[in-house]
Amino acid sequence: EKKMKIAAALALVATGGEAMQRPAAGSVGAAVRTTATSAADWEAQLREVSLPAGFRAVTTSLEFAPREAPSMAAKMNMSALVCERPATWAGVFTSNALAGAPVVTCRRALADESSEVRGIVVNNKISNVRPSSGAGEADAREVCAACEAALGLPSESLLPASTGVIGWSLPTDEMREATTRFAEASAYDVAAAMMTTDRYPKVAAAALASGGSIVGVAKGAGMIEPELHATMLCFFLTDVAAPRDELQAALAEVCDRSLSSVGVDGDESTSDIALLLSSATRSGFERDDFRRALGDVAAELAHHLVRNGEGTNHVVRLALVSELPPEIEKALARDVLNGPLFKCAVAGNDPNVGRLIARLGQALSRLRRTRPDLLRPDLLRDAVVSIGDDVIFRDGDFQLDPDKDARIRQHFLDAQLGPSDIGLPGKSAGLRYPPHGRCVEIRVDLLPPDAAPRPEPTVVLGSDLTHQYVTENADYRS
Repeated sequence: EKKMKIAAALALVATGGEAMQRPAAGSVGAAVRTTATSAADWEAQLREVSLPAGFRAVTTSLEFAPREAPSMAAKMNMSALVCERPATWAGVFTSNALAGAPVVTCRRALADESSEVRGIVVNNKISNVRPSSGAGEADAREVCAACEAALGLPSESLLPASTGVIGWSLPTDEMREATTRFAEASAYDVAAAMMTTDRYPKVAAAALASGGSIVGVAKGAGMIEPELHATMLCFFLTDVAAPRDELQAALAEVCDRSLSSVGVDGDESTSDIALLLSSATRSGFERDDFRRALGDVAAELAHHLVRNGEGTNHVVRLALVSELPPEIEKALARDVLNGPLFKCAVAGNDPNVGRLIARLGQALSRLRRTRPDLLRPDLLRDAVVSIGDDVIFRDGDFQLDPDKDARIRQHFLDAQLGPSDIGLPGKSAGLRYPPHGRCVEIRVDLLPPDAAPRPEPTVVLGSDLTHQYVTENADYRS
């Protein structure tokens, strides 16, 4: 019954007899496909995912003392996803002006069509952002060279990716020595090794009609607000041969509907990278089927990036429909979701919905100052806003009563992922698996009442704001 209500909420919004279209497949409007009953159950499910033909994985670990803070001794994981032949590949990256050395290196390799790529090397703990000296790029190259030698790969054939503390330098001596201890690994092992403050690994897969597959692994828990034109790393592997321009177009399109439609805290990382590699061991590429499968994998990973966000105890999904251009509509939806007061109300299961409408008004006011040509004077009067199955704002005024207040509170409770006291002293830091796929469902309709047909909504995912988020980020380095 609960699943039926979720499906109905996704498909329809009561707007004076009109309804929103169902969000597109492969977007974060789709339902979550994988949940678990325990951490052991989650691990067992993900360990069933095999890498596509033509790929292998290895992992290793090391201990180090950061040069910039030697008293903060730490453990780092390194992993490599390796293709047995030169891969066809594509990539999308952060739009943050302070891009990390791995982002700069990958962008340069993508622009050079003659470069041979055989895989990816990824480390956690340090994001390798040293923009002016060139030292970050040199360190990345040194680490990749050591991995290439250890794995018997050609020089300059591995792409770097890093996540962790911004501003620290890589412990290259320790990393180079650790490459002598690489051990064969699975997709699950790589996803687990990539984690920083993540509560659980993230792996997703989809079959292709040709008999091949697409497998994705992702890392991300905080500093999540990617603009991938993904801190977040996401790697997709496929065994189906496809032209490079097809892979690039598919990755860009899919990321826009999924990885670029999520947020945890509104801060965009310096190190966001999403890469798609093909081993080309199978033929039978079919564009629509490939994009469908890639979209399914990306949407599932995007859901779990938020569901396992730092301190996240509720995922909030907002569907917005308007006359605005798509990129502005998405920015508006994200602005509304990022309001800290409403995020805190959701964390406390408090149906203080006035905070949501106030944030909508603030977001519209900001937009009016920069693009007054886009907004009708009567826009807020025509707005219809719903939470769960209940309309809370219509005809320019609130639509609230005690029964509705109780239903919205229950809607919040139904979407809660773990104990209510998450992050409090001596209490849980959150579950290490996703127990369900439910979200707090918000729908905002800014179209005129007589608008027809009503277009597909823009859908974005966000998080509540709990004590645990503050605790993790107050003590992140230690």
